Amino acid sequence: MNDYEIIYMIKYNNDDDAFAFMLKKYEKFIWKKIHSMYVYDEEKIDFFQESMILLNKAIRTFDESYNKTFTRYFELILIRKLVSLKKETQQYVLREPSFFYQLASPETQRDTIRLKFKDEKKHMVYQYYFENKRSIEYISQTLQLTKKQVYNIIYQIKQNIKKMNN
Repeated sequence: MNDYEIIYMIKYNNDDDAFAFMLKKYEKFIWKKIHSMYVYDEEKIDFFQESMILLNKAIRTFDESYNKTFTRYFELILIRKLVSLKKETQQYVLREPSFFYQLASPETQRDTIRLKFKDEKKHMVYQYYFENKRSIEYISQTLQLTKKQVYNIIYQIKQNIKKMNN
């Protein structure tokens, strides 16, 4: 059976089995599009649910007289929906950190970040790079590390800070 026959069965016969088949058929397609949008892990389920609702709408509104396949039609409206959802969540995410920064002073935040480092090198790199705004060269010469080691430590520090904020 092709998509046109299945859509006909869903639209005009309200066939639940055909609808379940379409949901199953396009599930991987939806996940592929969600992953291509680089959606945060905690939002993927919401995006998936919105996409499944959109699939239902696409089945109901599909018109084969436009000489487009259903897959192409659904892909087009799915991408538009995912882009708009992504923009909405970015606006939310951009506003969110300011709320948390109001709760704690910058000194308190720095103190909590320093407490997290068990490694003295990380602590020193944090102090030089983030607090004193020193260059990578200066840090590598002062702490007798290679530039690559300094970059790696900075990356690890940033990952720790991200974990703390989540």
